[in-house]
Amino acid sequence: MASSKKSYFNIFFVFFRIGLFTLGGGLAMAAVMRHELVLKRQWLADEEFMEEMSAATLIPGAIAVNMAFLQGRRMHGKCGALAAVFGTILPSFLIILLIALFAMPYFSQPKIKHFLRGCAIAVAGQLAFTCYVFARKYLRNWHNVIVCAAGFFVAAILKLHPVWAVLVAGGIGYFFCQINASLSKNKDK
Repeated sequence: MASSKKSYFNIFFVFFRIGLFTLGGGLAMAAVMRHELVLKRQWLADEEFMEEMSAATLIPGAIAVNMAFLQGRRMHGKCGALAAVFGTILPSFLIILLIALFAMPYFSQPKIKHFLRGCAIAVAGQLAFTCYVFARKYLRNWHNVIVCAAGFFVAAILKLHPVWAVLVAGGIGYFFCQINASLSKNKDK
């Protein structure tokens, strides 16, 4: 799937825009990345994006950087990965540098505090939209609903560390995959 040119500069510029115009990082960036890479530029199929998003959330480190690396590598190898990662982190680096140099004295101002609180609410909205996109894509059968519910139960109800939610959900998902493989094998006989 490739409708527009994927030069190193284009990869860098697209990920720079994603990094520049997304508040919250990580999962909050997922919907913006999907919009830019899948819907707008059609550089990737939705399934490819979702597979790598799943991998990026499991790999240790910043999700946005992991995503940039995986997507850049898929599109243009190691140099594409470097361009995507650099494009993703450069805006944050520059903005934090500018904040440290010029804006720190103003953070105690009531208007600035209210603005930042509004930004936090906007990030919550982005996360909710990302959850909606993932749910719409993956919660189409009862196996996936059970896996999701198990992870939610462990993290939200039992209040265990999120790692346990991932391990429990992963274990249940593996169990269902084994059952499906076994059923397919028996059906083929």
